[in-house]
Amino acid sequence: MEKLLQDLRFGLRLLFKNPAVTAVVVLSLGLGIGVNATIFSLFNAVLLRPLPRVEQPDRMVELYTSYQNGLRYGSVSYPDYLDMRDRNQVFSSLLAQRLILTSLNNSGQNEIIPAAIVSGNYFSLLGVTAAQGRTFVPEEDQSPGAHSVAVISYRLWQRRFGADPNLPGKTISLNNRNFTIVGVAPEGFVGANIGLAPDIWIPLMMQADLYPGRPDRLKERGTRWLDVIGRLKPGVSLEQARAAMNPLVAQLSQENPATNKGTSLTIVRSGHGAVGIQSTLTPVLTLLLAVVILVLLIACFNIANLLIARATARRREIGIRLAMGATRGRIIRQLLTESVLLSVLGGMLGLLLAYWTSNLLLAFKPPTSLPLFLDLHLDGRVLTFTALISVVTGLVFGLAPAIQTSSPALLPALKDQSSSPGYRKSRLRNILVIAQVAISLVLLIAAGLFIRSLQSAHSVNPGFRAHNLLIASMDVSLARYDESKGARFYEQLIQHVELLPGVQSVTLGKLVPLELGANQQIGVAIEGYETPQNENLSLDYNVVSQNYFRTLDIPLMKGREFSGQDKIGTPGVVIVNQTMAQKFWPKQDPLGKRLSITGRKGTYLEVIGVVKDSKYYSLREDPRAFMYLPFWQAYKPGMTLHVSTATDPEGLLGSVRHEIQSLDRDVPVYNVMTMTDHLDAALIELRLAAVLLGLFGLLALILAAVGLYGVMAYSVSRRKREIGIRMAVGAQRGDVLRLIVKQGMFLTMIGLLIGLGVSFALTRTLSTLLYGIKAVDLPTFIVVSLLLVGVSLIASLIPAQKAIRIDPMLALRHE
Repeated sequence: MEKLLQDLRFGLRLLFKNPAVTAVVVLSLGLGIGVNATIFSLFNAVLLRPLPRVEQPDRMVELYTSYQNGLRYGSVSYPDYLDMRDRNQVFSSLLAQRLILTSLNNSGQNEIIPAAIVSGNYFSLLGVTAAQGRTFVPEEDQSPGAHSVAVISYRLWQRRFGADPNLPGKTISLNNRNFTIVGVAPEGFVGANIGLAPDIWIPLMMQADLYPGRPDRLKERGTRWLDVIGRLKPGVSLEQARAAMNPLVAQLSQENPATNKGTSLTIVRSGHGAVGIQSTLTPVLTLLLAVVILVLLIACFNIANLLIARATARRREIGIRLAMGATRGRIIRQLLTESVLLSVLGGMLGLLLAYWTSNLLLAFKPPTSLPLFLDLHLDGRVLTFTALISVVTGLVFGLAPAIQTSSPALLPALKDQSSSPGYRKSRLRNILVIAQVAISLVLLIAAGLFIRSLQSAHSVNPGFRAHNLLIASMDVSLARYDESKGARFYEQLIQHVELLPGVQSVTLGKLVPLELGANQQIGVAIEGYETPQNENLSLDYNVVSQNYFRTLDIPLMKGREFSGQDKIGTPGVVIVNQTMAQKFWPKQDPLGKRLSITGRKGTYLEVIGVVKDSKYYSLREDPRAFMYLPFWQAYKPGMTLHVSTATDPEGLLGSVRHEIQSLDRDVPVYNVMTMTDHLDAALIELRLAAVLLGLFGLLALILAAVGLYGVMAYSVSRRKREIGIRMAVGAQRGDVLRLIVKQGMFLTMIGLLIGLGVSFALTRTLSTLLYGIKAVDLPTFIVVSLLLVGVSLIASLIPAQKAIRIDPMLALRHE
């Protein structure tokens, strides 16, 4: 221990003795470790951190309805939830929830608040107790509409109610209905899913009172709208739960063939995050974490080269210590202590950088009304990771210089001879530069592929208008509108917005194309189409008003669009896309064909039009059958206004919001934006990868260039005598210039070839993350290679220019 303290004191003195070198090393390490800590904090928040304040989150699982058409993560109906909760033998219990938006009115101020309607056992199953007041009791989950109570989050309690300790028992207005606050959730509790954080919890039995006029979904087995989460009984594994639930699901299908035929159950681990968020971000986060580790590795190689160069000046010191009896192991330990000290200082700077930059990542928000929330604070796991990579980094960049420096030839060292560096030392420095170039090329190619992929995604035709279009979402049920009043509101809104200057066309749509998590399906029966045995036919659909296809520039291939005459009391109509027409009526005219909606026996919808396919949920999706229902026949209280404009729609955002609020200030408006901004946000994974990989690739390029420059500058300084002799015997400046540049470009070309080989090998891994381009994209490979060669040429030319200015006579006297 005493020797370790001695090494630390000596190392600190040495660092302060060379402040310039210390500053360069610490800054390089701070950048490298900082970006690692930043990306790891996001990786940790999404994939590693357990649900806060939840008891044994590793025992939690999520249950989804799956369909034979390929949809795995579908919601669950309330009757199915009750059957699975009461008839299983493998779960302690199951809870049900639905994430919603509510309109909170407090002191005359309306605010859209993310909320969740939950089963009465929600808090007890999660093992959560209230910080103030209480949570729900069993009787509040039995009678529809009987208990207007709510629990609010700790965040909302502090932000909106000033942490009032007497708040439990007071009332608030939600969707223009009074609710009594019975409790405040504990600090840090974010709900049952990481990444989705409601601020208000309301009993499931109150869903009809929150949204008057909507169908009673508590009785409809075919209406699947709930997220179900269960806690495994002690000793029951996930595989055992899956095996035990399969017979029950099969039995439910036999008992309820009209709604459950062809369905199955998917059970996955919960407690560590929502499946949707994880499936979206996991590949990108894994890639980014690998990339920043490579960036740190490049920084390590740079510092190792710097320490090898500095070691030359310490050969006499090390030689004397060896001559006086110090063992080689003792010298290596001292040198590694110095390296680890540098890396610890770099780690401290990196943590500061991560603290500043972590929340900047939250700017990459996808287009969704879901209550997204990620806590990126630097917890113990992030601190441990940073400490670990700091120590490992110190060992990585310090080990090779320590081994080489601890074994000099004693006699030359004691005489302070400064002959040219040995072959082994030069070879090691060259290998480090080659590795830097190779890794930089891999990172730059990855960055180039994602940038090209993002460009491709922006240039692709999604099948609908992207420019000169704005959207604004609202839900009149939050203002307690019934269907009749809601329909009148939307009709008046369309008329008002159509009169605004610059507006070309106005329409309504339930779904906004490419909105995260907004897909909806409905059971149908196609007249004349035989559904495969044990399968219920469910199709994706949207509810739209007249002028929808004209407003979004979706071409009408056959028939007509919806009109204002397609209302309740008139024959039911539907418009289908090309894929649906070809699937169900191949080689036939789809116009006049009929289908019915599950649960509406005897009511048929006639196909009146066929529109061209477009992208609905993702730019990556394959063509899918899709249909459109007229708003006036299939009323939905939550709709999005779509407005096409003659000029830039940005200037009309305020006017459209004003028109909505002028009709009724109690109707909350959200997601008011241009379609271009919406599409930018829809490409979150590509944008995140392209921006961050571009930054990291640029950082890697700079580090590689600095590393090559350092090696070449050091080589020139050690070869002054050789260069002087060459020039003295007649070598021209051009000859010397070519000599130095050739050495640098030789190292670059070796690194380039290795980097190209590694990049080709990794293309299969990247292919699933790219869009619109091949992983082996020759333009990207060529441009990046030329860029790296150009930067390397500049890095070699600078020391070469210094070499040709050497005075031969001074160089000959140097030694």
